[in-house]
Amino acid sequence: MGAFDIVMLQGLEPWHLLGLEAHLLETVATMETRPILLIYTLSGQIISLGRYHLYDGPLGRADLSAHRRFTGGRVVGSGHGWLNLALMLPSREALLPAHDPKLKPDQVMNRYVRGLLAGLRELGLDGFYPGRDAVTLERREIAMCTFETDASGAMLFEAALAINRGMEEVVHELERFDPDGQLPCAMYGPDVATKLVRELDRDITFMEVAGAIARGYSNLLGGGDRRELTALENAHAERRAAALEQRGWLQLATGDNLTSRLASQLGSIEARAKNSADGAVESIGLFGDLIANSAGIAALQSEIVGRHLDLASVSTAVMKTFGHGDNFILGIGELANLVKLITRVQ
Repeated sequence: MGAFDIVMLQGLEPWHLLGLEAHLLETVATMETRPILLIYTLSGQIISLGRYHLYDGPLGRADLSAHRRFTGGRVVGSGHGWLNLALMLPSREALLPAHDPKLKPDQVMNRYVRGLLAGLRELGLDGFYPGRDAVTLERREIAMCTFETDASGAMLFEAALAINRGMEEVVHELERFDPDGQLPCAMYGPDVATKLVRELDRDITFMEVAGAIARGYSNLLGGGDRRELTALENAHAERRAAALEQRGWLQLATGDNLTSRLASQLGSIEARAKNSADGAVESIGLFGDLIANSAGIAALQSEIVGRHLDLASVSTAVMKTFGHGDNFILGIGELANLVKLITRVQ
């Protein structure tokens, strides 16, 4: 028997995926179920938003729909033309050899993207992870990865692989879906982005790609066993999905009127705040192309509310939240950049 379960699903509804991930993260964290790798496609033609992207526009437009992940990171494609994976573990180090040192946050994607790279090698492609969030083939991006850890420490690692619809298409789709330019995205062309069918020069089935990726992770993490979802798991997923939809998970807006923005390693990040009459912070949020654990962002907000945005106060809050390595924020470089971003809110 292997160390984790593998589930392959085609044509999932986006809300059902969110409910399923929410439920399975909880059961993996409490050891009710084993660690699990989902390899799946979503139905529809989808713009996939990171957890921290501001967006309050329509849920669908011009034959496209929006999906908001639990993980942060850049805007990418999903649904038709993309294959996704979601690896859920009870901790960042789960299933790794006992002699491995404790993973730092900036090492997590380097370690867990290796199963995807192994799958690409089986298909005859020499993928490379140069750092940050991208997987490349000869410097052209073909996949993006990201991760989240919840308050219990359970980890969700996600990757999106371009099969026959890549980032060069997503750029033009965003022009139709988000004409106001609320969602950030760099320009992509065939010189900086690619997709699986272009590299293989042939069509490829879901099962061929999913099987190769499953074997890659099985070899990496001590063996995986294929199984189907249970009726109870699907029922829990439906319930969790309905709750997320009811609370407006997809749309994220803020009434905060003070803003600061900086270019980041993944795109751009902004801080928005609202102050009281005496200048103390009433609310603050970080938005954009960042990869961070949601508990860490919540802790930072709690530390800053009630303070003034002076250098000493912000530095203390940032170091208390992110200085010890349990919480993480990636894509912004040194923590001094985060301090600078927040203190410049005006």
